[in-house]
Amino acid sequence: MTGMTLEVLGWGEERTREIEPWAGKEGHQPGRVLIGFNYLYRVGVEDGEFDAVLSGRLKHHAERQRELPAVGDWVVVRKRPQEDRGAIVAVLPRRSRFSRRVPGNVTHEQVVAANVDIVFIVMSLDDDFSIRRLERYLLMGRESGAAPVVLLTKPDLSDDVPARVAEVVSAAGDVPVHVLSPKLNQGLDQVARYVSAGRTAAL
Repeated sequence: MTGMTLEVLGWGEERTREIEPWAGKEGHQPGRVLIGFNYLYRVGVEDGEFDAVLSGRLKHHAERQRELPAVGDWVVVRKRPQEDRGAIVAVLPRRSRFSRRVPGNVTHEQVVAANVDIVFIVMSLDDDFSIRRLERYLLMGRESGAAPVVLLTKPDLSDDVPARVAEVVSAAGDVPVHVLSPKLNQGLDQVARYVSAGRTAAL
């Protein structure tokens, strides 16, 4: 359960304990949801990836939408050698999650991404700059359980970079703030420091 594929996807030793109830069951293995679309999923496993659907038991017992798999979730999948796709039988506990409210008679929570370690909040320093929008994103990042990092781009299109950076630093508090220009290959090394093997980042 700690082979290269799973390690790259972010598998850690603590996950091994969570999957112990299924360890002796034939055809069951850990995986991570890479893509999700209308109850169809693409799951990465130890030796590659394959398509999967929800098992009948999981679908029947899920009382809320947030209990269904989302991109980034670690899951237990069942797949026999002769089958062309597998079935997700369980969702392992989440370390972090990004969610949105789904309107209806009763407001439900829909998880759109899970188990993100670092969330990069990207904002340009041009005319699209908005400190209020940044504050909303910072709140979402903190509430998710992931560690937020602010990336400020397009410094060449700003009339006063130091002033805007100071404004962002004041709003961000203890959240790291970096200025970078991918076009000029500046600051990319700062981003790379946050993304190491086994860590999941999102923009």
